[in-house]
Amino acid sequence: MRTRPAVPATSLSTLLLLAGCASAPLAPPPPAAAAAQPAGPEPATPDGLLPGIPLDGLDEAQKALAAQFARETYVYCGTPHTLSQRLRLPDGGCEHARRMGRLVARLAGAGVTRDELAKHVTAYYSGFDQPRRAALDLAAFGPPLGDPSARITLVEFSDFTCPYCQLFRPVLEKFVSERAGRVKLFFKPFPIESHPGALELAQAGEWGREQGVFWKMHDALFDDPHGATPSTLAAQARALGADGDDLEAALATGRLLAKVRGSQAEARVAGLRGTPTLYFDGRRLPVPDFSEWMLEFTLQDEEEWQANRGWARDPRP
Repeated sequence: MRTRPAVPATSLSTLLLLAGCASAPLAPPPPAAAAAQPAGPEPATPDGLLPGIPLDGLDEAQKALAAQFARETYVYCGTPHTLSQRLRLPDGGCEHARRMGRLVARLAGAGVTRDELAKHVTAYYSGFDQPRRAALDLAAFGPPLGDPSARITLVEFSDFTCPYCQLFRPVLEKFVSERAGRVKLFFKPFPIESHPGALELAQAGEWGREQGVFWKMHDALFDDPHGATPSTLAAQARALGADGDDLEAALATGRLLAKVRGSQAEARVAGLRGTPTLYFDGRRLPVPDFSEWMLEFTLQDEEEWQANRGWARDPRP
């Protein structure tokens, strides 16, 4: 039985992986002649421009940034209103506008610039389109963590020696374990070869997968990422009841090196900028927030997208 590591107290702000695809800003849709408009003059405060969106914890500059973005950017689901206009309609705004508002406030609160905010929001929503999703090879990278029948497939490219991956690991595993039936996690290696021992640890992980003890080996490697010598790795294998001599032989011959290299190459094609990198059903998560809040937020969006083969239609005034 695997024991889940405790979540460290370190802030996840250190996981800001500012990676977004170079795409055009969100373009306004064609105006609808009959579109309803908010009554009265435009409010002058961020709270008035983003009604119903929690802005607690944001300083005045961050609130102003979120409000400016909401005044200029249209809601992603296609409604003929800017985000601020949609939220200020008498019905209180559609659910998509409210969700977009929460995402904008969350990113603004992370301290991004105006350009970064536009880049991250654009990359997040454009990533749902099928042509932008990566076709990741999972056939030789099981079993997943979690319920194998879960509808949403989450893939992590990770490096056992990466401190950010080590910090993120308990958050991700807790997230998956608490959502049985909703999401399953596949681990794929992306060793950063400037890190001493990264390539050897990645091969040891794939050897463990081959032997049917992947997740146990995964935990052992994360718990002791500095023990990357063949003899130390063999000792870890023996502690799991596996054949340490065979692991030493696999490392000596590089038998699993091609598999690791293939995973690295696939990740680069899929837009990986660093580790950890996550994909929800092939959709890269490009925003600078790997907290449980963001993981749940994007999982809900993915579930809606899969259930409706696109965004659910919102009632519009």
